[in-house]
Order: sequence, then C-alpha cells, then structure tokens
Amino acid sequence: VIMPISILNHQTRHVLGHELVHAFQYHSLIEGDSTNLENIGNLPLWMVEGMAEYLSVGKQDAYTAMWMRDAFLNKDIPSLRDLTTSNKYFPYRYGQAFWAYIGSTYGDTVIVPFFRETAKYGYEMAIKRTFGYDERTLSGLWKTSIENTYRPYLKDTAQIPIGKKIIDEKNGGESYNVAPAISPDGNYVAFLPEKDLLSIDLFLADARTGRIVRKLTSKAKNSHIDEFNFIESAGAWSPDSRKFAFSAFSAGVTKLIIVDISTGKTIATEAMGDVEEFSNITWSPNGSDVAFSGLKEGQSDLYQFNLNSKLITQLTNDKYSEYHPSYSKDGKTMVFSSDRSTFDKSSTTVGITMNMAIIDLATKAVTDLPVFDGANNLNPQYSADNKSIYFLSNRDGFRNMYRYAIAGGTIEQLTNYFTGISGITEYSPALSLSNNDDVLYSYYRAQKYTIYNAKTTDFIPEKVAATSLNFDAALLPPAKSVGVNIINANLNNFERFEKIPSDSIYTVGYKPKFKLDYLSSNGVGASVGRFGTGLSSGIQGVFSDILGRNQIYATASVNGEIYDFGGQVAYINQESRINWGAVVSHIPYVSGQVSAGLDNVEGVGTVYNERYDIIRTFEDQIQVFGSYPFSRNHRFEAGSGLSRYSYRIDRFSNYYDPTNFFPIGSDKQKIS
Repeated sequence: VIMPISILNHQTRHVLGHELVHAFQYHSLIEGDSTNLENIGNLPLWMVEGMAEYLSVGKQDAYTAMWMRDAFLNKDIPSLRDLTTSNKYFPYRYGQAFWAYIGSTYGDTVIVPFFRETAKYGYEMAIKRTFGYDERTLSGLWKTSIENTYRPYLKDTAQIPIGKKIIDEKNGGESYNVAPAISPDGNYVAFLPEKDLLSIDLFLADARTGRIVRKLTSKAKNSHIDEFNFIESAGAWSPDSRKFAFSAFSAGVTKLIIVDISTGKTIATEAMGDVEEFSNITWSPNGSDVAFSGLKEGQSDLYQFNLNSKLITQLTNDKYSEYHPSYSKDGKTMVFSSDRSTFDKSSTTVGITMNMAIIDLATKAVTDLPVFDGANNLNPQYSADNKSIYFLSNRDGFRNMYRYAIAGGTIEQLTNYFTGISGITEYSPALSLSNNDDVLYSYYRAQKYTIYNAKTTDFIPEKVAATSLNFDAALLPPAKSVGVNIINANLNNFERFEKIPSDSIYTVGYKPKFKLDYLSSNGVGASVGRFGTGLSSGIQGVFSDILGRNQIYATASVNGEIYDFGGQVAYINQESRINWGAVVSHIPYVSGQVSAGLDNVEGVGTVYNERYDIIRTFEDQIQVFGSYPFSRNHRFEAGSGLSRYSYRIDRFSNYYDPTNFFPIGSDKQKIS
C-alpha cells in the first residue's frame, strides 16, 4: 500500500486500515479458489468500499450513523439493488452500515465467505447461497433494523434548524454548500457550492438574505488554481472584511491565495516553503498574519505566516495533530482541535479522538481544555466578546453545537438535531462566527448541505457536564450485536497488537522490477472458408514497477493469416516531472477490391473471372514522445516518429463458364 500521510493522525490510521482491507480483498480474489482478479466485476462498489470502512472503523461511527438517521428521517433507506444500480447513495457510508448489520446479526465470521460468494456469483446469488433468502428479504430486514434503532431518538431530538436558511439548492449547489465563512462584519459569506456543472467554485453571498453576489474565483477564471481544498478546509476573512484567503492546489503544492472581495481579483499567491500541505486558515485581528494547520515531512503542526515579511513561524513542533485553528479577538491566543490529550493515553481503541486546546502566541504554551474527553470536538471559534468558544461535538453520538465558557469552564449544548451540523466529512469545517454574534452553520438533511444564519441569542442553551458521554446513537444498527464479534473486539483492543520495533525497519535502494499489472483479451480462434483457413487471436498486457514510474504496454494480435500479425510495445518513464517514452509497432491494415471480366486461361480457354484482391498495408513505426505538466490542467507535449510502409496484394480468382456460369475452378497468386 502506498499512501500519503494525512494532517490528522486518525485519518492516517483510518486510511491505512481502509487500503489494507483493499489489499486483502485483491489477495483474496487472486489466491482464492475459483476466483481471479476479473471477479472484481461481480462485486458492487458499496460492498468493496463498505467492507473497507467497516473493517477499519467498525460499528461505532457517529458520522455514518448521522447518514443513516437522515435516510430514516427522509424515508429513503435504499435496498441493496438501489445501492447497486443508483449513484444516489454514497457507497462508503451505506456499505459500511450494511456490513455492520451483517456482522452484528450473523456474525463477523460470515463476512469473508459472503464476499467470496459474491465475487463468484454476484451479490444476489451470494445472498441466497449464504443466508438462504433473496435480496429483497435481506434489504427489508436491514431497513427494519435501521428504523427500529433510530425511531426512539426522534422524541428527544429536533428536526427544525435554528435560524434562517440562506443557502440551499435554490440559490446554491444542488447538494453541496460547504465550508461557510462569514465576514467579521456579518455582511457576507464565502462558501463552496457545486453550483457549476463541472466544478466546485468559490462564491460570495449576502449573509442575511443568501443572495449570490458574485463568483469570487474558479479554476476556469484563475489558471493558477488546479483544485480547491474544499473537502476539509475553509477560508478566512481579513479583519476589515475586504479580502478573503483560502488554500488551493497549484502546480503540485498547496498555496495561499488572497482575493479582493469587491473585484474578485487575486492579489496574492504564496507557497509556504517546506510546508507541503496546509488547510483551515485563520486571519489575525491585526491583519498582518494568517495561521493554518500544515504538514511538513509527515508531521502536523500549526504555522503562522506574516503577510508583510513573508516569514513563516512554526507555532508547534510535536507528533500531535493540530487542526481548525482560530485566533482570539485580541490576537493573543489561538484555539484549535488536537489529539494531544488522547494520542498518548492508554486507550485501546483504534480511533484517535480530537479535543480542544489553546496556545498562547507569546509563550507558545499549550493548554488542553477538559471538554468531552473521548469525543471528537472540532471547529472551535471564539465568541465576539472573547469569553466563550463555540464548537461542534459528537459526545452523545449526534453532531451538535456547544458553547464553552473560558472563565468558568461550563459547557452549554445549543442544538439537539436528529441529523447534525456537518460538512462533507466529519472533519470538515461547518461553523463560522462574525464579530456581531452571527452564527453560520452547515446543516445536513436529505443528503444535502444547507447553510443557516442565526444569532447566538436564538439558541436555547442547556448545561451539560464535561464528562457527559454516551455513544449509543453512534452505533450502526442493530443496537445490540448477537453474532460473533471479531472486528469490533479487535478494533477496541487495537493497542494490544504488537508494534513493529523501529530497528527492524531499514532503507534499501529502490530498483524497479517489472511485474504484470493487467492482462486481457487472451484467446485463440480458427476459421475455414472459401478463402482458406484463418487464425484470430489477441492479447494485451500492462507491466510496471511497484511505484508506477516505469510502465510497459504491449499488445499482439492476428486476424486472418500469418501476414496479419500485428503488435505494439510502448514504454513510459514517469520518474521525474518530464515524462517521456517510446513506441515500436508493426500494424497491418487489410482492404480489398473486387473486379470481374473475361479472361484467357491456358488449357481451358476463355473464362469469366471474378477477382478478389486482398490488399495488405504494413506500417512499421517508431515514435518518441515527452510531456511537461505545468499544472493539472495544462501541459506541453512533443513527439516525433518515423514510419515505413510496405504492401502485399494476394489475388483470388474464381473461374466460370462464360455461357452458363458453371464453376470451373479457382486459384490464388501473389501479384505484389
């Protein structure tokens, strides 16, 4: 498995586990009885990705549980056939929930046999062979389990969001309206909708009415932007509400981009030196600095960038994840989410939860906040009076907004939603506050993200204890497991597995070795006809080293006689930014023509001759090519080739009596 390090320790662990499940799946097909890699075509995407999620995350997942509660509330629980035939349902979330149901109901020991049966026969036949009933019955049982699990929570939660709906599918994107950031004066909101057909772009809207003011920037408008960092990041406003800063991918690295709100013009584009990736920008009250969560050599830390001197200051330097930083109103401290209070604990679970901490920017001293230890506490924001911190937490299995009083340490729950406040992922920013106590948040309902605007006084606070945790609502249905519990037992005892000692890991020089990646169209056929015997066959394969830096594509085919053999071999080198390669090929092109007329044949006399000419054009070619990418959208390409053409003409003559057209004979001759 080859994968990048994430800014979050938990995300790195999760993605690694997810991808290792895929490695197990591929190995299971390749080494399995009566299966090979081509059997992956029988596996629906929700089964493959859902299994990877369940085996790496388990049954307790507040984020996926939110999706399932939404499906129940919206009366849109899909059947397995719906998951297979429709792209409406996200395969990761629904697939994970389905596998959690299977493991809890029938035992985790059924997972691998069911997976292999599906690879052999498809999911519908596999259901019958594994469970003894059809797809409709199993889908119905799963649906009933979801309904029975989540129905009791309806009476204790709310389904009507607080505040005014300002951005939805009518004026924003059809499904996605994410990463809201309200201006300090409370007049505008910058957000990322999928409003355009082909991309997600940055838009500006009136924060009170939702009226779209303009598109701030886009990949089409700004050629330096390859992709917005929209999934788990939001931008930041300058203190005077005149400029907006965000991170985007450009020329292979993450860059800070600042645009003028009044014109949409880009006024600054800055790379952050050795900080390869960064996100979740916050702008200091003095207007001179921006801070962000950055990744350098695989380590996540907080950084501060001075817009005047262009100097980068590293605020933290440790193994912990620091995320969602936010300046205090006086600029002296910064609150952020971190796993520093949970990473080193003797927790046995696979999950690494995020708590909150405050850093003193003068001394660099970090103070952990004793809030809901064991829950994910994210997206912290200082209140306008600098006395409280607003944040999102899943401490009760739901995703709601809370307020923490810095002086007294009291905590108040401000929302009690059945679905939740969320972005595209659990770690996406979904909360933003202005200097006038305006609260913008992204509410998830009916598989859509809608932005609401409320005043802090609109919420009805309810005090909760800092130790109040209950993750029952985060459990995927059914609530109680009756089957053999292997997956969750191991995930909950993650730390008991032996760790690899550091001295057992060593570095060796990399030497590319070609191995077969893909083989297809392998088969042979023969034919007999009026023009003689024929042979047809073809095969193509792809070979590469483990990093994909060197690739060989080869194909060979024959269709007719031995003269009709063709083949091509291509080599591509992708070790550096300049990609280059070469192609050698021999390709036959077959055409024909028909003619007829009287002819004189020795020993026979005058005959009527139907002539069929088979014309073969042979192209022997060698090519070299290269390309240099400037960005994901633009590259320079050049190539050159040399071709040689040769020909062969075979004539088939069929002789007939010119008076009654009775067949006399036939022959074949090479005429060129």
